[in-house]
Amino acid sequence: MSIALCAPLVFAQSADRLVRAIVPFAPGGSNDSMARLISPELSKLLAQQIIVENRPGAAGNIGIDVVAKSPPNGHTLLFSATASTQNPALFRKLPFDPLRDIQPVAEIGQAPYVFLLNPTVPAKSVQELVNLARTHPGKLNAAAGGIGTRLSSELFQIQNKLKLEIIPYQGSGQAALAVMTGEADFVVMETSPVQGQLAAGKLKALAVAGEKRLKSFPQIPTTAEAGFPDYRAGATFGLYVAGGTPPEIVQRLNAAINRIISVPAFSARLLDLGIETSPKSIDEFSAAYRREIDKWKTIVKQANIPPID
Repeated sequence: MSIALCAPLVFAQSADRLVRAIVPFAPGGSNDSMARLISPELSKLLAQQIIVENRPGAAGNIGIDVVAKSPPNGHTLLFSATASTQNPALFRKLPFDPLRDIQPVAEIGQAPYVFLLNPTVPAKSVQELVNLARTHPGKLNAAAGGIGTRLSSELFQIQNKLKLEIIPYQGSGQAALAVMTGEADFVVMETSPVQGQLAAGKLKALAVAGEKRLKSFPQIPTTAEAGFPDYRAGATFGLYVAGGTPPEIVQRLNAAINRIISVPAFSARLLDLGIETSPKSIDEFSAAYRREIDKWKTIVKQANIPPID
């Protein structure tokens, strides 16, 4: 169903040129879903056709590089989440400079991670989980369904001086399944793939690693409320363009995204995916982007994670 928006923004580009929306992962994932939800509405506001193009590979670097090396004219967009801010910390050498070649445009929304446990794990709070890990060093298994959840577990381990066994899985769905079957004890991940299982009690939620409680699960406290204010983890979905794109184009795109996500019907659709909209200015989003890059570089160094070649 189309969402009623205001009159189209005037986009100072040739209207007969296609706009490419690059998703740096395969179809079906959260980045892909986000791009395909927003692109039709963005197309109306810009009065230009937008084609979503999946360019997976190298943990997202191939797709990001396509945008980084594109002409800086606003006709090649990047829809990305954690890959944009975590890959600079994980790879020895990137084919692009994340600060020079990528221009943050707009924050679409945040999907904070949640501590999800197998119901049999004897912990009813994050503090009890920490106590359990300290009592049994190296015995507690944390599932890692990708780079984001792996680094989130590493951050939890570092901040609380724990020794966890971090088990990698192909994706967050498999990591959640491992927790439900008891193959792993807990996972720190987004709720969108497991909202039904969480509501049915197949998983136990301890805390939300974000600024506020989830609207979809308001009974789950935040990590700050649980006594761990410094622990924040999750996916921030954003729109980016090539570095050097004229400021007026970046501003128009920022205004368009903020207009789209401010429509209640659209924000409700994102909430169904576990994503809460968070309009920001270009400066606010750019500053958050730089902070996240610095944060994950520090964590990777402290965790002694070897760089990926």
